Amino acid sequence: MASISLNNVTFSYQYFPSISGGLFKSNAGLKQNTALSAFNLTIKDGDRVALLGVNGAGKSTLLKVIAGVIQPESGVVKTEGQIYSFFGRSIGVMPQLSGLENLYLRGLLLDLDDQRIEQKIQEIIEFTELGHDIERPVSTYSQGMKARLTFGMLMFVEADIMLLDEGLAAGDQFFIEKAKKFIDSLLDKSKILVFASHSNHLLKRFCNKAILIDKGQIKDFGELGTIMKRYSHIKDTKKANEKET
Repeated sequence: MASISLNNVTFSYQYFPSISGGLFKSNAGLKQNTALSAFNLTIKDGDRVALLGVNGAGKSTLLKVIAGVIQPESGVVKTEGQIYSFFGRSIGVMPQLSGLENLYLRGLLLDLDDQRIEQKIQEIIEFTELGHDIERPVSTYSQGMKARLTFGMLMFVEADIMLLDEGLAAGDQFFIEKAKKFIDSLLDKSKILVFASHSNHLLKRFCNKAILIDKGQIKDFGELGTIMKRYSHIKDTKKANEKET
């Protein structure tokens, strides 16, 4: 059985405040932002969970903590089952290497034999439509090409837990539809999905539950439609208040 459990997890980071134009305030000193605060969560087999919340609410941080990409300051994170994550921003890809070299390296890290790696690489090249570009350094790729390469790496494994953070919209419409169908096939084999996206269409297609996150804390967790309605109401109220002021 696959599962995800977070018990009283907190994660914060420090930053320098900036002024207009992206310049830093040299005399402002370091500020601290709490991305997750005393976070408690349990996700079980069969849960397809959408993460809802405005930018900066803590969605991406939550995914990275679950994946083990970043470690919390306090609290306990427990997962059961093989995890595969797609963050859509080339995390885990080495830009100085070619796309082909990155794929081969990923296969080695997953302890696959050469024959299996070669087989999967050919499938990934065909699926991502990168063609001869697969031999170029990733540093020369467009953002869409990088997202395709990272997404293609999903084909290496059959994971119990899938973590997705945006990125699916990269590329043309034809590739996006291919990616959606591929995720459908992965979900038939995986046991848990946690998906952060601003696309209601994608969330409705892939998810059955939702978590509403605000300022690093869970505000609600339940059936997808119910939580989406609450989130929509919160956004509408916020817009109305902003117009009044």
